[in-house]
Amino acid sequence: MKNRTLIALLVLVLLGVACGTAAPEPTPTTTLMPSPTITLTTTSTPTLVPTATPNRTATVAAKATEAAGDVKSDLDALLRDEEIDYQSGRLLWRQETPLSIDLTGPDARYQKFADGEIGKNFILKSDVTWNATGLLLCGFIFRSERDLVEGKQYVFLYLRLSGAPAWSIEYHEFGYFKNSPTRVKYSSAVDLTNGATNQLVLIANEGEFMVFINGIRQGKYYDYSMQRLEGEFAVVGSQDSGEGSCEYENTYVWELK
Repeated sequence: MKNRTLIALLVLVLLGVACGTAAPEPTPTTTLMPSPTITLTTTSTPTLVPTATPNRTATVAAKATEAAGDVKSDLDALLRDEEIDYQSGRLLWRQETPLSIDLTGPDARYQKFADGEIGKNFILKSDVTWNATGLLLCGFIFRSERDLVEGKQYVFLYLRLSGAPAWSIEYHEFGYFKNSPTRVKYSSAVDLTNGATNQLVLIANEGEFMVFINGIRQGKYYDYSMQRLEGEFAVVGSQDSGEGSCEYENTYVWELK
């Protein structure tokens, strides 16, 4: 009985497989399409035309020539009635940005300018503005040894001493006053007003000095010993007490031949 049952079940399974199996689908055929023909074309390489690069040296030279022309025109107006051969000179240095010395007295400060140029015979021009609550000195060091504190040097100073409008050219050694080719000169050309700007033109030619303040000629002065004939430039400020400042603008140095 058991064997018959197994046989019957086997027959049913086989019949189920036969009825549930789908007929196999036909295998699709692949149609090969012809490959496209690739044509290589050669394109011409563009010719690169270099653009002109500004010549930095030429640009700097052009600016220097323009600056020298401006300064020479300024000197023409200033010195047209003076017997000074500035026409054959050259521009040694010209200021591009304002320079300020800030002071809290008692205080004295120095700062070199003109990029370390050595000046011998020259014309120095500058607009100097002073601000102070007390006594104040603003000026220039010229023909100086490298050490501004103790070196041998000449000094031009605007002086506000007890309300007196004055200026002087002095000679210093080792940080101390030694002598003065001009002594202290009182001049109404100096504007004492706090915040005023005073224009200086200083001409140094061997042992001879000429000074213009605010366009007014102050005279010629001589140092026959010619203690220093060349050296560096600097600005200087000195304040006795309180707050003060010296500001320098439009400065240039024109070298005399």
